[in-house]
Amino acid sequence: MNSNNITLISAFILVVLLQVMLFNNLHLFGFINPMVYLFFIINYRFESDQTLFILLSFILGFSIDFLSQSGGAHTIATLTIGFIRPLLIRNAFGVTAEIPAGFQNDSRTLNKTIFLILVIGIHHLLYFTFIFFNWDGIYLILKNSLFTSLFSLILVALLSSLYTKLNDS
Repeated sequence: MNSNNITLISAFILVVLLQVMLFNNLHLFGFINPMVYLFFIINYRFESDQTLFILLSFILGFSIDFLSQSGGAHTIATLTIGFIRPLLIRNAFGVTAEIPAGFQNDSRTLNKTIFLILVIGIHHLLYFTFIFFNWDGIYLILKNSLFTSLFSLILVALLSSLYTKLNDS
């Protein structure tokens, strides 16, 4: 095993444990529950194996669902993000521009912000759609998606900047 695999496995386990033990118990204003496990999906290297990434996305969502005793919405949302991630990368960083090797390797702040918004926004919209799964709950779906996405975006951006500073030093 090389150091990249060890780092990947340890980051995966750390993100799952933080989400289940800390962030699932954090309920701001009674309904905002940040999902920082998306940090793993966002920081997975862009040029790495897509098949492995889809498998890891499934395992990540399944682990969160299993440990949180939820009904599978995390699995569906993370697996969908795993499949459409190459499309989101092309939309955020451009088709003709050189795509960076990873999220942390790029210096274009606007492109990174667009990528964060796309991944988190689509994930949360899918997640809350499968949680409520009713046309009568469209207001709840949109409200929870918007506010939870904003708070998750702030936390993932903070974690990402902290991660970058730790890797630089």
